[in-house]
Amino acid sequence: MRPKPPAGTELARLDEIPDPGARAAAWEKGAVLLVRRGRDVTAWSNLCPHAGLPLTLPDGRGLLHKGEALVCPVHGASFEVEEGHCTGGPAAGDRLVPIAVEVTGGVIRAA
Repeated sequence: MRPKPPAGTELARLDEIPDPGARAAAWEKGAVLLVRRGRDVTAWSNLCPHAGLPLTLPDGRGLLHKGEALVCPVHGASFEVEEGHCTGGPAAGDRLVPIAVEVTGGVIRAA
């Protein structure tokens, strides 16, 4: 498991993430995956629990299906955005590791 950022660490600006959309944070080489839907942001460790590989593409973009599910680009496992539970694919029964965040003044920080 990758380390979690200390509270107060700036991860990104809200306007840097498509709405809806997902991308790796600019912290520890993308160890955090940020998911935006409107002004709401959820964050997860950027590792698929199935194989331990990044949930993002090499350019840092995350695959967000219909704004509701993160899709692992390697094996196609799907994870619901709210709680991180696997909803399909080879990671069945697994869950993403949450990272607490807060959005203040358009800046996303670890909480």
